Amino acid sequence: MTKPRTILGLQLLLAALGLGAVGYASLAAAGQLSLTPPSTATLLEACQRVLLPDASLAGIVSLLLGVLAFAVLGRTLWSAVRQLRASRRVLRALHVVENRTIDGQRVTVIGGDRPIAFCAGVLRPRIYISTGTLATLDRLELAAVVAHERHHARLHDPLRAVLSRALADGLFFLPALRRLSERYAELAELAADREAVRASRNDAAPLACALLSFEAADPAVVGIAPERVDHLMGERAPWQLPAALLAWALLALTAVLVVALRVEATGAGVELNVPLLAAQSCMLAMAGLPLVVGAATVLRARSSLARRLGR
Repeated sequence: MTKPRTILGLQLLLAALGLGAVGYASLAAAGQLSLTPPSTATLLEACQRVLLPDASLAGIVSLLLGVLAFAVLGRTLWSAVRQLRASRRVLRALHVVENRTIDGQRVTVIGGDRPIAFCAGVLRPRIYISTGTLATLDRLELAAVVAHERHHARLHDPLRAVLSRALADGLFFLPALRRLSERYAELAELAADREAVRASRNDAAPLACALLSFEAADPAVVGIAPERVDHLMGERAPWQLPAALLAWALLALTAVLVVALRVEATGAGVELNVPLLAAQSCMLAMAGLPLVVGAATVLRARSSLARRLGR
C-alpha cells in the first residue's frame, strides 16, 4: 500500500521545486522591472496615450513572471486563510456538551442526533463525537471510531490537509499537486482505518459496522468510499496518480526556469517601468468605463423588466 507520507513527501518536493522556480523567476524579473515612479509630467503624458510605452519582449515577459510570483503567493496565503476561517466558523458553531474519556482518549462530545465523528484543529487537533454517535454505536464500534480519529490527531492530519490544499491552490499551474492533495486525503483515511482495525485486535467488523451506521444516518453527507470498503476487506490501495500529470509538472517547471534564465541573460538593465505602464492603461480604462456602465445599465433594466413581467 502506498503510504500517505509518501504522497505528502512527493507533493512537498514538487511544491518546493515549484516555489523555487517561481522564486528564481521573480528574482530574474526584478532585474528587468522598475518600480520607481517617473515625474508627474511623464505620467500625465503616458495617461493621454493609448499605445503601450516602449518595452522589450524581455520586459513584458519579466512583468508576466512577476505577476505569476504574486499570484502564487497570494493564492497560497488566501487558501490557507480561507481554510482556517472556515474551520474556525464550524468549530464555533458546535454545541459542546461535555468532555469525556473514551477508550483512554480525551474527546469532546457535541450535541446532535446524527452519528458524527471527526478530528479538527490545526495546531491542537481534537476529536469530536456527537451524542448521536454515543447513542448509536456499541462499545467496540465506538472504540474503533475513536482509534480512527486518534490516528488523525496524532499525525496532525488537519494541519497537513491545510498545507497540502494551500500549496495546490497556490501553484495552480501544477495540477499534479491537486491530485496529490486529494490522494493524500484518501490514503490518510485508509491509514486511520488500518489503525482502527489494529486497535480492535485486527477485527474489521467494529469499524465496518460504525461506518454503516454513519452512512445509514445520512448517506448523502457521509458515504463510504468503495476504496475504504475494499481496504477493510484486505485489498491494497493502488498508486492512482497519472504519470501524465507528473510529466506536465516537470514540463511546466522546466518552462518557467528556461524563461527566467533567458530573461536574466538579457542583462540587468531596466526594461519596463511598472508605474509608467499602469499610467499608460488609464486611458484604456477611461475609454472602457462608459461601455461598462452602459452594459450594466442595460442588464439592470432588463432584469427589472423581467421581474415586472413575471408578476
